[in-house]
Amino acid sequence: MRSKGKVRRLAVRRGVLGAALIGAAGAQGTAVAGSLDVGGGFDAKYNLTLGYAAAMRTESPDSALTGPAAVNADDGDRNFDSGSLINNRASLLAEFYLSRGGYGAVLRGDAFYDDVYHRRNDNDSPGTVNKAGDNDEFTDDARKYSGGRARVLDAYVYGDWSLSDSVQLNLRGGRQVVAWGESLFFSGIAGAQGPADATKANVPGAEIKNILLPVAQVSGQLDIGSRTSLMAYYHLEYKPTELDPVGSYFSISDVTGPGREFLTLGPGFAAPYAGDIEPSDNGQYGVGVKVQVSGSTNVGLYRLRYHDTNPALSLNIAEVAPGVFAPVSYNIGYFDGIDMTALSFSTRLGPANVAGEVSYREGINVLVDGPLGPTSSRGDLAQVLLSSLYTVPPNFLSQEIGLVGEAGYIHVEDFDKVAGGPGTLTNDKMAWGYSLIATLNYRNVFQGWDLAVPITWAHLPEGNPAMAGSFGSLYGQGDRRLSVAGNFTYLQNLQVGVSYNAYLGSATLAERPYADRDYVAFNVKYAY
Repeated sequence: MRSKGKVRRLAVRRGVLGAALIGAAGAQGTAVAGSLDVGGGFDAKYNLTLGYAAAMRTESPDSALTGPAAVNADDGDRNFDSGSLINNRASLLAEFYLSRGGYGAVLRGDAFYDDVYHRRNDNDSPGTVNKAGDNDEFTDDARKYSGGRARVLDAYVYGDWSLSDSVQLNLRGGRQVVAWGESLFFSGIAGAQGPADATKANVPGAEIKNILLPVAQVSGQLDIGSRTSLMAYYHLEYKPTELDPVGSYFSISDVTGPGREFLTLGPGFAAPYAGDIEPSDNGQYGVGVKVQVSGSTNVGLYRLRYHDTNPALSLNIAEVAPGVFAPVSYNIGYFDGIDMTALSFSTRLGPANVAGEVSYREGINVLVDGPLGPTSSRGDLAQVLLSSLYTVPPNFLSQEIGLVGEAGYIHVEDFDKVAGGPGTLTNDKMAWGYSLIATLNYRNVFQGWDLAVPITWAHLPEGNPAMAGSFGSLYGQGDRRLSVAGNFTYLQNLQVGVSYNAYLGSATLAERPYADRDYVAFNVKYAY
């Protein structure tokens, strides 16, 4: 150890089925609304999706998550009492597609406004809040990232060329998402290919490829015949994952994420935040090959080099009195130069689609016990993911049941020890978890209305994961999530849904910090 186009053509059968099952569960999706006459032989299309969402907390803050030990992790919990709105949001997603022949451009952007984060909150503990100013006000960054903003998402150009009768080339340049592999809910190959919007990961059953954020990069795919594809990309910028802002409902850290100000050391003592230390924009790339070995089976081989998008907190220690050393500030850093080698496969076993990934990462960030507590260090980690998609035909329960499941396993193979420490990992060497969605579908329950009832269950039975985010939003051993929803769709463009989301298990800071965050949610979307 050392200190859109043709991108998924080979996996189209699994991709279509997975999108159908998971999309139904989340009541997501839009329809191409219309065309624009721009002349010059160009084909222009657009989508607009309007949305509204409201959600309310249904459980009171747990004392285990708001006591003295939680002084640097309790603002998000204290800011919302049971019965308080956690979202009251209007949103807009706009998509524009321009093409001519084999060339084109894609532009996507979104905007939202959430009234909840422009009000006073319920925090009544001025002695524990990790911010300057009134204890019952959100930070400026929380108002920005959770309260309302507009942003450009994808913005890229592409071209398709036929190099011969059997060789096709696709190139893309600009802000885009490149997502390889077969992971559904957990952070596999795709999770190493760019930053994520962590705020979306808190929704039970969130698909990993739907929370990835675009970054500036060039990517390409060379299809050789109908069975082999060569793939590559190179990042032109580095962007970290967007964490929940400090004080927002799902924030479980008052010292990382937008709005961080200081780390409380004790009554009247704090170490201020001294800035981020980000890796270079250069040095992130990947190459891969995918082969269709039969009509229903494909395999892939990948090699990636990436910078971690998850934060690593670093304390700056100084002598504050003769012979007395203490933290005087802290930085947020990100590990760079991580290497990943991975294999993937997708096939059919009877009526079910089965897929998986096996990967090995060198140089990831793991916490190691040091003389001053948990310390970030480098380690090597093996990961196995296995997933399946299956559609149950009409039965006495519903006209159709879509089943989606994924199980994951990680194991730390080696790590750098910290001088003066006991030489042990802070978290566990091994962890495994799984996530399941069963979606009961009922068509035309009312004139023009379809109903989907997704039931989501996720569980981390063993181990506190050494790699952050490896099991999506599942946090530590014993973390369990249950969600039941009803999503109505009218003529495929109006969607209305309601859900209850439960975070099960006894509340603990180290393993189940979300255990008191149950909430009920309502949403409506209209695409035109």
